[in-house]
Amino acid sequence: MRTIISLILAIAFAESLAAQPIVRIGNFTFVLAFAPTNSADSVREYIPKGESLNHWSRMASVRIFPKEKNPRDYLNRVGDLVAQSNPAARGQLLVNDKTGDDILDFLMFTADDTTAEWNLMRARYEEGKGLVVFQYAVRFYTVDENLAPAINAERLKMIEPFGRATFEEIKETNKSPEPN
Repeated sequence: MRTIISLILAIAFAESLAAQPIVRIGNFTFVLAFAPTNSADSVREYIPKGESLNHWSRMASVRIFPKEKNPRDYLNRVGDLVAQSNPAARGQLLVNDKTGDDILDFLMFTADDTTAEWNLMRARYEEGKGLVVFQYAVRFYTVDENLAPAINAERLKMIEPFGRATFEEIKETNKSPEPN
């Protein structure tokens, strides 16, 4: 009996060590991939299980800027910076009808125009914390005539779940999560 109890405790302990923080947006699950501890601003980046920060299909991130306070000003500055640094970039500031939150919707390209990245970004001010910025991005490693329809389909599918997503971390055992 002692052996069985010891075995059960060992398995439970091992599973707790294997637990990875995850966030969910719509039907997609993302695992924590990057969270530096030596930054003045907080950042946490999440990608699908099995992908790397060097080559990912989707990414969710949360950033906290303690000195920022105004969500709309911040999103407008980001939109301006994206347009200045990437002349081919396109963006628009939308308003979530249900929450009133501003959402920056933008597309940018690598310098060689071989990769596109579509992003949704929203922000809110939290007293005592600063500006909390939520981001969802999709990378397209082929830029061709199929890009615009793919982005439009992604936008239609994800803008509502992104607006509802809490980005609350959940501890989940080290399983292979897949979108539903």
